[in-house]
Amino acid sequence: MNIIQERTIALAGVVQACAEVQSLARRGEGNKAVFETALQSVLVLDAVSTPSVYAGVGGVYPGLRVIANGVMSSANSEQVELFRYVMSILHLQSQLYRNENAFNEFAQNVERLSAISADDLPEACAEVYQQHISGLRPQIIVQGEEDFLQRVEVPIKIRSMLLAAFRSAVLWQQKGGSKFKIMWERTRMRNAAEDLLGNYRPH
Repeated sequence: MNIIQERTIALAGVVQACAEVQSLARRGEGNKAVFETALQSVLVLDAVSTPSVYAGVGGVYPGLRVIANGVMSSANSEQVELFRYVMSILHLQSQLYRNENAFNEFAQNVERLSAISADDLPEACAEVYQQHISGLRPQIIVQGEEDFLQRVEVPIKIRSMLLAAFRSAVLWQQKGGSKFKIMWERTRMRNAAEDLLGNYRPH
C-alpha cells in the first residue's frame, strides 16, 4: 500500500464521519455500521497499519465511495456542504496540533475514552469534542432540520462523529496530509479510492 492510498483511507475516515454528521442533522438518523466504526476508530491510538484504524479497508468503504464519486470537485449542494465539513475539520485539527499543550491535553482525554463503556461512549466523545474542539475558530456550524437537532440524542451523536472525523484528521496529518494536498492530490486520491474499492472487499 502506497502513501497516497494510506492518505486516502484516512481522508475516507474523515469523509464518512462528516457524512454521518450530515445525515443525522438532515434526517435524524445515520448508518449504524458507519457510526460504530467511526466511534471505535477514536479508541485506536497505536494502529499497526492505516486500515487497521477502521478494522480494515472495508471499514471505510462508504467514505471511499464518496471520494471516488468526486466529492472534492462536486457542485451538488449536499456534497459541497459535506466537503465544507471535511475541510473545516482538517483546518481545526491543524490548528489544535500547532498548540502543543492543548493538543497533548486533548490526546490524554482521548486516551481515557478507552475506559468508557460502549453505551456511554457517544456522550463521552461528545464531551471531549465540546471541551477541546468546539471552541476553536472558525466554529463548525452544522446545518440541518431543527426537529432533529433539538432531539437530545442527535447533538450528542453529531459531536461524537465530529470527534471521530477529527481523529481521522490526525491520522491524515500523520500520513503527511494537509488541507492543501487535498487540492493538489485530489485526482490521485480519487483514483486511489477507485483502486481500493476495486481491489478490496469488506468482510
